[in-house]
Amino acid sequence: MAGGAGIRGAVAGRPGACGAEDERRGPRTAGGTGRGLGGGARRAAGALAVGALLVLGPLHAGPARADSGTPAAPGTPATWQPQGTRLAGAATTADAPAMTPGVTYRDTIAPGETRFYGLALDATSSAYASAFALPAPGGRVAFDDGIELTLLSADGDHCDQASAHFGTDDGVRPVGTAVSRTIAGDGSCQEANQYTLSVHRTSDGASDPAPWTLELRSVLEPPLRAGASVGHAPGTDPDDAATPTPLTVGTPRPAAGGTSPETAAAVRTGIWKDRVLPGETRFYEIPVDWGQQATVFADFSNAEVTDDSDFTSGGVRLAVLNPVRALVDDSDHSYDGTPTSLHEQLAPVSYANRTADDSEVSAVRFAGWYYLAVTVHPDVATFVRGAVPVTLRVQVSGGAQSPPPYSGDPRAAGIGIDAHDVSSADGTARSPAAGGSVSARRFVGFAALGAGTVLVLALGVWTIVARRRPAAADTVTQLPPQRR
Repeated sequence: MAGGAGIRGAVAGRPGACGAEDERRGPRTAGGTGRGLGGGARRAAGALAVGALLVLGPLHAGPARADSGTPAAPGTPATWQPQGTRLAGAATTADAPAMTPGVTYRDTIAPGETRFYGLALDATSSAYASAFALPAPGGRVAFDDGIELTLLSADGDHCDQASAHFGTDDGVRPVGTAVSRTIAGDGSCQEANQYTLSVHRTSDGASDPAPWTLELRSVLEPPLRAGASVGHAPGTDPDDAATPTPLTVGTPRPAAGGTSPETAAAVRTGIWKDRVLPGETRFYEIPVDWGQQATVFADFSNAEVTDDSDFTSGGVRLAVLNPVRALVDDSDHSYDGTPTSLHEQLAPVSYANRTADDSEVSAVRFAGWYYLAVTVHPDVATFVRGAVPVTLRVQVSGGAQSPPPYSGDPRAAGIGIDAHDVSSADGTARSPAAGGSVSARRFVGFAALGAGTVLVLALGVWTIVARRRPAAADTVTQLPPQRR
């Protein structure tokens, strides 16, 4: 089987400001203090208050728009800007640099090259490692161009394999998926040891030879508590399920799709409208809880056509990624400027799905944010002027069930959601600095709460100390007359 939030703030001030405030408060005794707090206590309380404001200030800002890196010119497709720490993959497993779970990394990969990255895994946690290739816009790609991921054990076992290729649409877009080491209690790749993520780039001889940027990430899913039952996956094949019905009731709302999972626009059950330029992939995320099932229709509207005899095979695409960025499923359709629609219906979310033989079911193994990637092929620009209007019909059905009995907190891996995640899904894209995983967003909330507590405590200290100061501290001591 698929970056981090930062808090920045600055306070402008001048040295000695607290001392100046002390002098303005009134006369002093020869060796005493003015009314209210003494300088030291006041400075301590002031420092606490300023510290709280440093945290509260940036957190109180409204939702941020997606930051696509270098601003694109009007009408120019926005692209995924890689995030994370630079990590140079090795040519051998012996030199593979270590990846830290929960940290986003970036690298580059040349045609035909294989890059190795190290993963130290315990014997209890399931592990997931994702890689996405980001070819430069305007490049040439062929049917079999793409990346192939393999998770290797120390003794060379292939724990998991997955690949992502451009296929018949041969249009430049982000391609990627994830591989996993699932704890199953038997078989290979279950022991604590050093593992290696292998990323190989396949390339046709006529394709663009320029290096591709990679964005990589790994996460750990904690095990269930001792004695907990995993259960078995339902035997339903997604292809055998009845054709879903699109959501048609509700007032459409605007959505601003991001350029990557990191900047995805959060949407919930409802009808959402956006516009996607040829050559763009826009990302949206849906909060799906345990026991719930997500169904999505992407309606591509008619557009302003400059040549009504032209069309693009694979002109529009809809893909779904799970919370660890593993590809669940994707579909595409030709586009000629007239309306067409794509849809995906996921299996109900269940921990037991990981035992399913069908990869589309196995990938829907945990609650969390599921990502939608909506793509319009670059060649659509040859016969369509401007962006293609897209309507997303999102429906999350079923009541939320209790989470599995994890022995640790799965939120660090982006697993699980809460009521706030659902209520705050308003179609706004995040910036990389304000976005990140569910755990990062919750950290911001806890930081705001902690900062508020600090501020209240600071004001309380100020008040108590002030009340305990003797009133005589405000009098002026008369100096004795000088002797002649």
